[in-house]
Amino acid sequence: MTTHPLLWNRHFTLWWLGNAQSALGGALAGIALSFLVLHETGSSGAMGVNLALTLLPTLLSPLAGALVDRLPVRLPLIVLNVVRGGAQLLLGLAALHGPVGVPALHALALLNGLIAAFYVPASMGVTPRLVAPQHRARAASLMQGSAQIMQLAGLLGGGLLVSALGSGPSLMFDGMTFLLMAALLRAVQVPDPRARGARSSVRADLQAGVQYTRSSAALLLLPGLALIINAVLAPMEMLLPARMTALGVGAGGFGLFLGLFTGGMASSSLLLAALGARVPARLGGVLGFALSGGMFALLSVTRTAPQMYALAFACGAAIALLNISLSLTFQTLVHPEYYGRVGSLLNTAGQIGMPVTLLLLAPIADRVPLALIFSVTAAVLLLAAALWHAVMRRTPDAVITPATVRAVDARAA
Repeated sequence: MTTHPLLWNRHFTLWWLGNAQSALGGALAGIALSFLVLHETGSSGAMGVNLALTLLPTLLSPLAGALVDRLPVRLPLIVLNVVRGGAQLLLGLAALHGPVGVPALHALALLNGLIAAFYVPASMGVTPRLVAPQHRARAASLMQGSAQIMQLAGLLGGGLLVSALGSGPSLMFDGMTFLLMAALLRAVQVPDPRARGARSSVRADLQAGVQYTRSSAALLLLPGLALIINAVLAPMEMLLPARMTALGVGAGGFGLFLGLFTGGMASSSLLLAALGARVPARLGGVLGFALSGGMFALLSVTRTAPQMYALAFACGAAIALLNISLSLTFQTLVHPEYYGRVGSLLNTAGQIGMPVTLLLLAPIADRVPLALIFSVTAAVLLLAAALWHAVMRRTPDAVITPATVRAVDARAA
């Protein structure tokens, strides 16, 4: 597999631009869809069902990962962008002409979930195929940083846009960003690293993916770490609104906290893009867990809203360092032929982390102090830092070659 020697080669630049504008459209559509469901049903519970339908297909992600590893990666990405873009455009047009209906909204949520189950594992291996290894740190940071900036812009402007124009135009804009992404992908050449030799069955590919993941403690631990990262963010979504209300700042204070948190993530990503490979991914992962644990420990002892605001930016920066470092570790350790299968496990674990945590917290959320929950979160993150450090010390800094590829290489020699 050959990669391009320059970071800002044409193929990476188009991939980066496409993802950035899609992130903006996705943020706008998220707000638009929430208000559309609320307008159609008048029920917050209906939004929960809609969200659940989006997350449910994540369980199919391992199968999706095995399938995308069998195809040229660009093909499923183009098809999925066209399908999702068309669906968003149709829903937006329908919303312009009257009530859409709850079944249609739930059907779109299920479709979006199915698309994400395939799209996420397929896209995880694109960036490391488009840039040389020495540029992966900058590329990963730029991808995450631009997406966070666009998401922040979408969240800040989405409410105003929906209020002024309604949900329909916002959904149509999102649909156009997916279609534009599909058009850009036609000009992106992604090297194809698929296995040599005879084609195996999908079931055999699934089994090979599981065996490959189990061959390394680091690969085996990555899905668990993805679950932890998403799980620790659950208390913010669930419990901070009530905390901000108790502190007298309400929804505005909650929005400011999330804005500062997202701003910290974006700033950290851009700083890491400037530093590039000077921040080793292994060290960054351990520091990310440790610093995130420290931030949550400090949040557990805050007593005023300004104190929480002061920590929000730093907490977001630490989470960004953690996410980017683990992404680079994935790119460094995973063999390109297994990007889809290992990536699908990360996606599944990451997606179920937040809803599982919310379900566990729901019965006790009103009885357990937020300070205690933040303290437990800090302890989990610090333990994860120690565990990841121990595993990384025993893991070679090189691609983990699957047994099938080693066998083919041995026969060729």
